Amino acid sequence: MIIAGKWVLPITSPPIADGAVLVENGAIKALGSKEELILKFPHEKLMDFKEALILPGFVDAHTHLEYSPFRGVVADLPFWKWKLEITKLSFSLDEEDWECSAELGLMEAVRAGITALGDITKSGASLRAAVKAGLRGCIFAEVSGMDHRQTENLMKEMIKRLDNWRNESKNSLISLGVSPYSVYNSCPLLLKEVAEFSRQENLLFAIHLAGSRQEYDFVKYGSGPLAHQYRDLMGWGEFLWQPTGVSPVRYVENWQVLAPNTVAIHCVQVSEEDIDILRRYEVRIVHCPRTSSKLGMGITPLWSFIRKGFVTGLGTDSPASNYTNDFFDEMRVSLLLQRGLSARVEALSAEKFVEMATLGGAQVLGLDDKVGSLEIGKRADIIAVDISEAHEAFGRDPYSLLVYWANQENVMMTMVDGKILYREGNFYSLDSEGIISKTRKVKKKLLDS
Repeated sequence: MIIAGKWVLPITSPPIADGAVLVENGAIKALGSKEELILKFPHEKLMDFKEALILPGFVDAHTHLEYSPFRGVVADLPFWKWKLEITKLSFSLDEEDWECSAELGLMEAVRAGITALGDITKSGASLRAAVKAGLRGCIFAEVSGMDHRQTENLMKEMIKRLDNWRNESKNSLISLGVSPYSVYNSCPLLLKEVAEFSRQENLLFAIHLAGSRQEYDFVKYGSGPLAHQYRDLMGWGEFLWQPTGVSPVRYVENWQVLAPNTVAIHCVQVSEEDIDILRRYEVRIVHCPRTSSKLGMGITPLWSFIRKGFVTGLGTDSPASNYTNDFFDEMRVSLLLQRGLSARVEALSAEKFVEMATLGGAQVLGLDDKVGSLEIGKRADIIAVDISEAHEAFGRDPYSLLVYWANQENVMMTMVDGKILYREGNFYSLDSEGIISKTRKVKKKLLDS
């Protein structure tokens, strides 16, 4: 099959005008001009998207797909109040609710051109939805608890879940990781044990780190709503938390959490010293600009991470916090915020943010040997983005068109491993009408709560 468009964006090499990609047995076999590939492979089926950009699928390096129906239920609150309300509402959902909620998130991700993801889940619903839909990615088993006496039991339960998930994801495109969620809901012994386990088992280790001022105050000073209201809500009020006097980054370093397999999510409330610590351990960073902005968490000093050579990807963090899975918005908002914050344009180009949305995310999740760029031998995770309505704006820089103009409604086709999952309004691995019908019931339950 030959996939052609106005531009092909390989990411690791210059754009190809009037380009095409040859896909065979789920892999990329050739790239070049449309004319060249048609002449060379005359018997291949041609899928010509005409006025479209052809590029690698987006890699959502951090999300919680099973929280998709929470969109709009909790609105316009600061992070800590939002966290409290979301946590309370989550108690009202049962296993079936989480399953269809994750399917809704998967459907919206596929529609938005997301072909791989890093999802943190306790229920495993997003794993089953991703396997069913045929998406690629890493699903992280969430574990949390502030009672150090329960660490052994929590570890056994997590390992059992991982064993079950391996069976459920056998022969799929999904790998597994572990995540002790955050420093404000996991005791230090649990953080250390999960980190050591991840290194022994060669698994990725994800943690929400230095995301908000409330987290910073909790760790360093033992104060704020996360030290009181949140702990009371979770039933952890009896466990004493002593102020550590250090930043969240320094705190997790002291407990031997940081390593090259660590995926640190957010990293908003960090100093240059913190960034240097993360760089020393070769930590991978996931930047979630819309969530951190919408919840008033602050703005990640992304320029420092880029300048110091971090592996960096983008994440949506789920529609519960930012309403959509639109990766175009994620790139656009991030680029504009960072230019305003740093007062510089150089090194903060549209091309750089498209790279973070594709290859960067793949590197974060350890998938860059397979996807993230269009290269011969890599798997065919490809999307087509319609630019016909941009009219005279084609110009010479398709990256700028992608970031500054396009949105998820322009995604014409989403392909994973050579299989088309979505094309021009049609889903091929998901029952979109059934999913929407089922999640209406979940939404009502949340609103009634």
